[in-house]
Amino acid sequence: MYDVAIVGAGPAGATLARLLSGRCRVLLLHCQRKKCCGGILAPESQKMLTKLDLVLPHEVLVNPQPFAVAVWDLQSQLVRRYARQYININRNTFDHWLVSLIPSDVDIRQGAVYRHSQYSDKNGFEIFFVEHNEIRSERVRFLVGADGSFSTVRREFFADCPSPKRYTAFQEWFELQVVLSKNSTQTGIDFQNDYVGIFDSDITDFYAWMIPKNEHLILGSAIPNGNKTRELVERFKAKLCNTGLHFDFPVYREAGSLFRPLNPFSVCLGSDRVFLIGEAAGLISPSSAEGISSALASAYYLAQTFSSQGFNLDAYRKNLRLLRWQLLLKMVKIPVMFYPWCRKQIMFSGLTALDRPS
Repeated sequence: MYDVAIVGAGPAGATLARLLSGRCRVLLLHCQRKKCCGGILAPESQKMLTKLDLVLPHEVLVNPQPFAVAVWDLQSQLVRRYARQYININRNTFDHWLVSLIPSDVDIRQGAVYRHSQYSDKNGFEIFFVEHNEIRSERVRFLVGADGSFSTVRREFFADCPSPKRYTAFQEWFELQVVLSKNSTQTGIDFQNDYVGIFDSDITDFYAWMIPKNEHLILGSAIPNGNKTRELVERFKAKLCNTGLHFDFPVYREAGSLFRPLNPFSVCLGSDRVFLIGEAAGLISPSSAEGISSALASAYYLAQTFSSQGFNLDAYRKNLRLLRWQLLLKMVKIPVMFYPWCRKQIMFSGLTALDRPS
């Protein structure tokens, strides 16, 4: 019998498995999936890596390393650049690195897909998963869902908890020089070095992004579920092409589901024997969709509560109190960032911008 079964081996699941190693018997279900993610480590993520005594290996990093974010409002055609200390990474390599740090005493089931659980007795569950095209089962004391925005564990055990708003994250990779080959824009954006956040309420009530990655440029957007994602993406690309950029020939495409918690009650941490961490819990920034810092933090703080009796839900909630308040403050400031009139006034003022109007 395992003490803990962790579903998902992204930053949250891999970190929790590593921190629990040597303290209990851990089963990690690792269904390898590429994350549709821009691959930018915000300052909050960097602080959590420091807290976890982790140093990024060279192979995780990609060029350039942006020190500014260019905010581009397509509707008003305003651009402002703001100082930010980001780290540009290869997200898939980052995830593989975190898994590689897990000690050998953790039982990692590669390619295993979680299906469902049933209570076997008052001391735990029997969980069922698909491994090598066969249904298998194991008995566990505690279950942790670290399986992202479309969490099977969350849907199974916490269907009554309000779900964060769902988006489709859509990214296309282009050769950087091809994108810039017809560039005649006068925006002031350095597309070869800047992380660009793009706002256009005709396309989405969230935002889109451009991020240079070595010789490539990622163009991504978050479209609310239920909309014609592909049609809106093509309309968005056409607008950018009208500014002098060239987005006709993607190297490849990727898409995935994305949570955006707009209601504090949509954050769900778990129950006495089933816990949620990372994006499965709704712990992701509603203003930027940054989730790596919350994934690392929730794994770290849940591990801190583990004892011979198991996890402590009250202690987990207490440990995450500051993080949840930070997410709430980001929810409160959303009208300023995402309502076109408010955003236009802030950008026009040049408040805190590197390129303030004279």
